[in-house]
Amino acid sequence: MTIADLEHFRNLLLEREQNILHWVEESTTTTPGDLNKARELLGQIREALTRVDDHSFGCCKVCCDPVETHRLEVQPLLDVCVGCLSKEEQTQLETDLVLANRVYRALLPQRQLVIDGFDIQAMSAEARYIGGDYYDLLPNCPESNLQRLVVADTMGKGLPAGLLMSNIQGAFRLLAESHASPAKLVGSLNRWLCRNIPVTKFVSLVCLGIENAKEASSRIVYANAGHCSPLLIRTGGEMELLAPTGAIIGVRDDFEYLEVETSMQSGDLLILYTDGIVEAMNQDRDEFGEKRLMDFIQPRRAHDLKTLLPDLITHVKAFALTPQLADDYIVMALRKR
Repeated sequence: MTIADLEHFRNLLLEREQNILHWVEESTTTTPGDLNKARELLGQIREALTRVDDHSFGCCKVCCDPVETHRLEVQPLLDVCVGCLSKEEQTQLETDLVLANRVYRALLPQRQLVIDGFDIQAMSAEARYIGGDYYDLLPNCPESNLQRLVVADTMGKGLPAGLLMSNIQGAFRLLAESHASPAKLVGSLNRWLCRNIPVTKFVSLVCLGIENAKEASSRIVYANAGHCSPLLIRTGGEMELLAPTGAIIGVRDDFEYLEVETSMQSGDLLILYTDGIVEAMNQDRDEFGEKRLMDFIQPRRAHDLKTLLPDLITHVKAFALTPQLADDYIVMALRKR
């Protein structure tokens, strides 16, 4: 953790300490049991403050990996990461995940995405109760007429990935209001992530800006931060890949992201997806891969999107011989009218 991070958590701990002391001094209904609990909590807070002083705060006492920052924000006394919880704690956590799943699903758009001049469909599923994949139509920036879509994928899956993505979603929406350019928006998000999240947690994403959506030709600008290359299929069958324009976010705050421009004409189809699609494996450990995705989509480029995406997921599952893919996935299709 940085010095600023440690000071942040020191302040959280001191605030909790003062709240407990104030409660003990002011309450007229405290029982001996209440006082014992207060003393226990004060002792845990002082131990945590000692860890802040020696810079060991935020390290798992079992494996020495970082304790998830988002968990510490809620409970700064934690000293064990998710991966090192006891079986009993993991059982309780599994129970809580049912509710957490509802929260995660609420992060995703609750209504059909709408961009004038385009047909849009999206499908998603999480490998566990909580997923680490995310997509959204971002709020408009007052300085631009770009309509921006984002598809993102957090390292890992389950609770840690879901907790990280919930924060990514909030930061993305906040930053989107002041950064019109996809590249500048991704760069700003990367700096935020590097300053707030352990470097072992990273995110790949693609941010797509659509201009002149109602016109016959729509200008497309995008920044791709180490994400799977979206597939653009022209009406004549030609295919283009929107390749990465920079590295994954969350590693170094000085990474720069390029912005690339293309266009979509009537009938052109764009497929965005996360690696849960292309990294699906069969029994021989072969991945579905980018080529199989292209081979499936290209001859079906004119199909109704409401059937194209379910057919794709069915095809990937048949390849992997499983009713449920091993990783979270999102797949989104946009066709220019």
